[in-house]
Amino acid sequence: MPISMKYLFVCVLCCCCGVLYGQSVTGHIVDGHQQPVAFANVSLLSPQDSAVRSTLTDGNGTYHFGKVSPGRYKVAISIIGFKQAASSLFNMISTDVILPDIQLVADSKQLSDVIVTGRKPFLEQRADKLIVNVQSSVLAAGATAAEVLRRVPGMRVLNDRVTMTGKNKLIIMVDGRLSQYQDMNVLLRAIPASNIDRIEVISNPSAKFDAEGDTIINIVLKRRQIAGTNGTIGFAMGADPYTLNEVKQGNQLYQRYNPSVSANHRSGKFNVFGSYNYIYRTQFEVNIINRYNNNNYYDQRNYNPSNYGIHTYQAGADFKADSLNTIGIVVNAFNRKGNGDFQNVSLQTNTTNGSLTDAFNSQNLQNNINNNQALNINWRHTFAKAGQSLTVDADAAHYLLDNTSDIYVYPITGKIIHNYQRIKNPINFETIKADYLQPLGKNSKFESGFKTSLAKIDNNLLFEQNNLIDAGRSNRFLYRENINAAYGNFYTTLGKWDFQAGLRAEQTVANGTSSGQKVLNRNYVQAFPSLLLTRRLDSVLAITGQYSRRIGRPSYQQQNPFEVYLDPLTYTKGNPLIKPQTTNSAKLSLTYTGLPVLALSYDQTSDVIVDYAPQQKTVVDANGVPRLVSFSVADNLAKAQNFTAQLNFPIKAGKVVDGYGGLITTLQRYAALYQGSTFEAEKWSYVFFAQADVKISATWAAQFSAYYATSSQYEFIKAGRNSSVDLGIAKKFLNNHGKISLSVSDLFFGDRTLGNINYEDIDLHLKQYNDTRNIILAFVYSFGSQHLKAAGTRTSGADEETKRVKTNL
Repeated sequence: MPISMKYLFVCVLCCCCGVLYGQSVTGHIVDGHQQPVAFANVSLLSPQDSAVRSTLTDGNGTYHFGKVSPGRYKVAISIIGFKQAASSLFNMISTDVILPDIQLVADSKQLSDVIVTGRKPFLEQRADKLIVNVQSSVLAAGATAAEVLRRVPGMRVLNDRVTMTGKNKLIIMVDGRLSQYQDMNVLLRAIPASNIDRIEVISNPSAKFDAEGDTIINIVLKRRQIAGTNGTIGFAMGADPYTLNEVKQGNQLYQRYNPSVSANHRSGKFNVFGSYNYIYRTQFEVNIINRYNNNNYYDQRNYNPSNYGIHTYQAGADFKADSLNTIGIVVNAFNRKGNGDFQNVSLQTNTTNGSLTDAFNSQNLQNNINNNQALNINWRHTFAKAGQSLTVDADAAHYLLDNTSDIYVYPITGKIIHNYQRIKNPINFETIKADYLQPLGKNSKFESGFKTSLAKIDNNLLFEQNNLIDAGRSNRFLYRENINAAYGNFYTTLGKWDFQAGLRAEQTVANGTSSGQKVLNRNYVQAFPSLLLTRRLDSVLAITGQYSRRIGRPSYQQQNPFEVYLDPLTYTKGNPLIKPQTTNSAKLSLTYTGLPVLALSYDQTSDVIVDYAPQQKTVVDANGVPRLVSFSVADNLAKAQNFTAQLNFPIKAGKVVDGYGGLITTLQRYAALYQGSTFEAEKWSYVFFAQADVKISATWAAQFSAYYATSSQYEFIKAGRNSSVDLGIAKKFLNNHGKISLSVSDLFFGDRTLGNINYEDIDLHLKQYNDTRNIILAFVYSFGSQHLKAAGTRTSGADEETKRVKTNL
């Protein structure tokens, strides 16, 4: 869909100068659950039913007609799956007209005869979030959620952690469920991408959301909304070939396979659903660390092959007790077992004469178990008054992490050193949440609610050296956290303006003990305002301004004073004195027919939480050999600023090629006192991205996706450039019930992390990469009825709870 730039600039100029004229008609279309209906056909009619003009609703269910001549009119709405509807006649005189919301009624007869085959655009810009529709992506087949996130504009993986350009605290949600206590690294690798419907990027969340994080990435899974019995059966397999030069361990072939099945039965008042997925994968990671200190050069090379198997289960049911009440229950379970053989070669060289002063090999044999079970019970009550509703959710979950490491050090002189490390970490949390929605007149509504959550975490670390318990490194960290929140949100429409204002208050009570001594005791209350304002310039252009204040609480790992070793010269450590960070964010964006065109944003964060604040010290090993050890500790920096500009443009070639491209420009600034010195960093960075779908025929389709990122500043790390190119092709058959696809990700193996840290006496260079290049063959078969039945989606009370375990990938 090409854009006339002349037309675009004229419209923006007119807005800035206030030269707007003519009257407009605006309204919203909603379904029986008061959810917006997108892409509905809306016609402006004369009293004699003659069509004056037509348009489509945007992602918020909003329609708009500009420059309407005086007279009498009505609007008519039509969309597959709903009965036709129309407004009453109204007079257009000299002021803008805002019509009451029009609620559509599902048309069961029409639904029984129609199979919906429409396709949403890959990107949709709604007032409060960016929607990335991945449900029809050729590249999603056989991939995982972690791999799909790489294709979201601005997303990067740095130092094995998912990040977003210009953001300091990224939160990952799955179906709105956020757990600060669950290992999102493991979870994202367990979710097949074929189960994902869309990804929501919420850069300035409203007061309804928990105040945690300055940007939310919500992964929304598919939910069948079709009458009768239906489901899918799928199987994917992949091969990841690498050469000696790439892996440094000989030619290798890594592999994966992923069977899956899902089923749904919807009949009368009942809807029953369930799914099962299994993923088995072999993989690798390479870490190369070079350090300079005084006259010594340290060269550490880690090759980390591993494998894992993951079972995920879901079962649930919804019961519509009557026309006003619906009760639901959902059970989720997750079981993962994995092991790895992490191999390290470390050399120490004198830079003056080039002589080798120390050398050793090490081996880290890891076994990891990660299990969780979660239960959600929910109730939705719709009042007789249109738009008035009450929802209540109760959640309970149990997680168990049990990880062991046998670390063997083989020095060139002295005895073999054996270190044993076990982390056992049971977690329990409960949440209850309620939300109430009250319409106020024809064009306004008020939403309010509360939420309380309680978490109990028992983190036990056992460390042995040569079969003797090391009391100095062993520890038990008990952590308790209670968060109580209440919020209010007000929405209204005035002419061409949409307005939303909210306020959320949260109380945090947290305490922790380490080896029986209290190291953490906090109780604080903070307020978090949010504001959103949209101005429709005409039927296709709109400008939106947003502001929000957010908090970033440290995860319990970041507060845990454990020393967790990766190899004999590298470990991570928590900090019980770390404080929460706060962020003030503002954003201004321009959309064209609901698609993002231009966005400008500014974030300022105080007490920035950094995961990788670098330190080093000399440690004497069991053979009496002193070695320089580097470690990272969670800490606060005084201030960070991010200025970001994003430009998007469509990519089209007739009816064959449809896609988008764009550029993200960011200026990152850090300023703080750290370890007695001043840390200041400023860096411009750029990300170029593009994605295009190619319709070869009615049954053949292809997809292309690529990005290139220049060097950037991430905390203390100056990250190098990286890139990726993905290709895929798919074929439908068996009367469109079957689909087979072939894809390759990171074709040129450019998605790597390169980084440097230069601060005081620390001079460190990092190179990190894993098996991002994959060739995947996937098949999926849809069985049963394919006839659409309108239904609501739901989230749970724990929607904001799954987040503050670090979201490493």
